[in-house]
Amino acid sequence: TTVHYHAGVGIFDAVAKGYLSELERTLKYNDINALNSSSETLLHVAAANGHLTIMEYLISKGAKIDVKDKKGRTPLHRAAEKGHGDAVKVLLRCGAYMYSLDMEGKTPLHLAAQNNHSHILKMLLKEEARSYRNQRNFLHMAALKDESSLAKMLLKAGASTDGKDERGQTALTSVDSNMAERKNLHGIVAALIDRGTDINAYNEMQYTPLLLACETGKAESAEVLIEKGADFSIKTPASDTALHLAVQAGAASIANLLLRKGIEINLMNQANETPLHIAALHNKGALAGLLVKAGAKINAITKEFVTPLHIASQRGNTDVTLLNF
Repeated sequence: TTVHYHAGVGIFDAVAKGYLSELERTLKYNDINALNSSSETLLHVAAANGHLTIMEYLISKGAKIDVKDKKGRTPLHRAAEKGHGDAVKVLLRCGAYMYSLDMEGKTPLHLAAQNNHSHILKMLLKEEARSYRNQRNFLHMAALKDESSLAKMLLKAGASTDGKDERGQTALTSVDSNMAERKNLHGIVAALIDRGTDINAYNEMQYTPLLLACETGKAESAEVLIEKGADFSIKTPASDTALHLAVQAGAASIANLLLRKGIEINLMNQANETPLHIAALHNKGALAGLLVKAGAKINAITKEFVTPLHIASQRGNTDVTLLNF
């Protein structure tokens, strides 16, 4: 990489103040991509101050669009942060990369949101819909990173809830499939559903958000989905029900809620296993007790002619309360 020398303060001052004639006069003695002490280019300074004619002049003379300053911010970050809509438009028109991350992992959109510039959010979302169809988008990024308040702002600004990323995930399924333990997930889930996201949409593995929440044991998400009317009769391709998955994840609170809502307790998957078989296989004693009390059949038979009781005694799973029934 070439190291640009630091230009005299004069030219940066001229750009900050918006003096085009002064800039034209001194530019021939300076490198257009020179950096100041904060590693900003002239374009950074023009963008931060919203000086459109200067920006257009600099770009026409070959200023680089996506240079990062000391904080990792591009001119687009600076314009978005300050709420300069026309400057944002100019930069987008010239191909500025809108998903660029600064040192704190923030995109220009994050900075606009932090400063409540909803007009900039709308502009970036509109550009995203035009240029980046069906790739991961700002709403997915917010959902994946658990940025509940940002997700809500984006939805308010008109973000599309049904956009899918390259893996066929909507923002709702990407929230539930992300394995990290999260805090405000249910807030994002509820906000997405209230905006009309299809609550039973399948991802590429043919799982609904509820099946994903059950498989990963995300109790709060599962609760929101169930309360908002998710269809728990839908099964996975292997015919596991939400209850099978919740039991395997050891998620007692989800299993309890499903039972309270009337899920059929003795439904079988492709191997003819009931949720009680799964509890026995995975040594989930407390769940086995819960299922038996709720009417699970102890002698249900799999394709291998095995009952839950067989499994428990075979495995010596003393923990599995089945042996007491």
